[in-house]
Formats: sequence, C-alpha cells, structure tokens
Amino acid sequence: MVGVIHINLARSWRGGERQVALLMSSLKSKGVNQLLICIKNSALQSHCRENNLPFKSYSTIGLFLFVPFLIAVWHLRKKYAIVHCHESRGHTIAFLARFLFRSAIKTVIHRRVLFPIKQKPITLLKYSPRYADEIICISKAVEQVVKKSVPESRTTVIPSGVPFTPEVNNGINVRDKYEIQADDKIVAYVAALSFEKDHITFLDSACLVLKEMDQVHFMIIGEGVLYDDLTAYASRLGISHKVTFTGFVNNVNQIIDQLDLLLFTSKSEGLGSTILDFFVHKRPVVSAKNGGAEELIVDGETGFLCDVGDAACFASKVLKLLKNEEEAEIMTQNAYLFAKENFTVEIVAQRIINLYHRCLFQPKSVPIIQSESIPF
Repeated sequence: MVGVIHINLARSWRGGERQVALLMSSLKSKGVNQLLICIKNSALQSHCRENNLPFKSYSTIGLFLFVPFLIAVWHLRKKYAIVHCHESRGHTIAFLARFLFRSAIKTVIHRRVLFPIKQKPITLLKYSPRYADEIICISKAVEQVVKKSVPESRTTVIPSGVPFTPEVNNGINVRDKYEIQADDKIVAYVAALSFEKDHITFLDSACLVLKEMDQVHFMIIGEGVLYDDLTAYASRLGISHKVTFTGFVNNVNQIIDQLDLLLFTSKSEGLGSTILDFFVHKRPVVSAKNGGAEELIVDGETGFLCDVGDAACFASKVLKLLKNEEEAEIMTQNAYLFAKENFTVEIVAQRIINLYHRCLFQPKSVPIIQSESIPF
C-alpha cells in the first residue's frame, strides 16, 4: 500500500494523541509505509522516538507553508498517497497542500469532538468533498454534528480502538503513593481539568456518596487550568481528605486494575475512550449522557448513565455498584465482551486501512468550484 502521512500538532498527550500512537503501531505491524508530522518537543515526538515510529518534527515557524509544500512534493514523487489529519491544525496543513500547491493527495480527516463546525466559508470549504475525501467520525453523535454543518461531506463512523494486551505495571502502588486507606474503594475520573469535563459535578457526587458511605476515596487523574479552582471547591465541600488530585499520570492503563470504579461526568464527548479502557480492565463505569457515552453504555447492562450535572443520580449509581459486587461483576463482564467484539485496536486499524483503500481506488466525483480564491 502506498504511504500515509499522519499529522497531529498537539503538544500534550490526550486521548487523540494516544489513538494516533495506537493506530501507527498497528499499521507498522501490517507493513504500512507511514510518517507522522508533529511539533518539536511534543509528547507524540517523544513517543515516536521511544517506540521507533517514523516522524518528522517542526517548529511552528513556517510550518503552515513549508509542510504543505513538502506534502505536495512527496505526493508527486509517489512516496505518499494519503494524508490523515488527526486534529484541526493538521487539517489546515493538508488543505493548504491541495489549495495552494494543487496537490492531488487524498485527504482523510479524523473528527473526534462534538463541537459544532464553524460556519465560516473557509472552514466549510475545508470539510467539503473537494478537499476532504473521507471524514472519519468516532461516533454517530460526531457524524451528526458534521452532517449538520456539511451535509454533502463523506463520513464514515469508525470508533476509537483500545488495546487488550496487558500492560506491564510501572511499579506504582496507588494506595501507597497517595496514602489511601486499604479498606477504601477508589472512585476515579481520568480527564483534563477543563470546563467541559465537569469536575464540579464529580466533586458534588463525591460529597453525596461520602455522606452515606465513608470508606470511599475519590481520585482525579489529569492536569489543567482548573486545578486551583477544583482543589478549593473540594475544600469548601469539606472532602479534601477524601479526594486526591494526581496531576498527569503517564500510562494510566497500568493502574486501572487498582481502581474500583470510573465516574465519568464529562458534559460532551465524541466517544469517551477512557470508558473503553475501564471496560477492558473489567471495572464498572457510571457516566453522563454526553453524546459518545450512550454509544458505549447500555444503561444497566454495560454501565450506568445519568443526565449531565445530575450529582444525585451519579451518587446513587456509584453507591449501588460499590455495595453490590455481584451486579458490578455481571455488568463489567458484559462491558468487556462488548468492547472486545467491537473496539480492539486491530479491528479499528483494519477498518481504517479499508477506508484508505476505498479512498484511493474508488474515487468519487466532486462538484466543480469555479472560484479558487480563499473565501474569508
């Protein structure tokens, strides 16, 4: 298969970057020629260097002119046939390669968020079939958002993948490191400390749980701009001694087995791959109805769902699972089988390879646009 250029210009490591890494590793095992374009000193650059994945890193100076030119040249030399954009700035670079340098390279856009597409003419042109050959949406909810803004767009729903191979524990004992009592159940939330993740509701739920069941400890895993606000709020609720803010934890999957439950209060998710990680480790999940979670959780069968911001519901479902181990075990087994049948990295990677082939060998007609001026 002719090569693929991946583009991800994020500096930090979040769910989308992990998915890029998992996809590249799987494609490497299948012999796919590929290259990642990333930012110098980014988390993805470090990951690629450590795992022997091909990459080229650039500073932001000149990035949006030099790299589009390179992509056009590489395609002319038949080195790469597809550019796969994993976030918005990468999408812009691919668009410029085709718009400014008239490259015929095929463009695949990966859409992971539920945020509406901006209704600016230039943005709508970027998503149009003329410049986006395929748009991968990680859930039906994301696809609906894309179709609402760009009805003629070519979309395919391919969810995020999750590894089922066990990861070697890095030696961290969560209870020892964070001084958590041996008898306490650990209810965790893995998410960046940002507004849409709604940690306030998580803390409100924790407060309600602790009023009925004292032997529970709450762990917030992630970093972000709301750290000071959230620690202060936990203090005002009087539960600081029962809440641990860990900051960023590398390879969270290595400690999930030491946690008892995921409480996922995020207001908006394209899918919610963290939920899948807990499915794989057979840990119960209580989540908000945030768009993507409803495509993973069948309420009462593979987890529990509550309305966004409903702390009373979250607390009651958490208590139900912590107090009823038999019900929790049945639910986690259902969730594990569901994830294994639909969301393994291998299944997802093969679906993306199939999409690459369709993109290359089943060209579709595109509408003719008379003007080639950028419609700002």
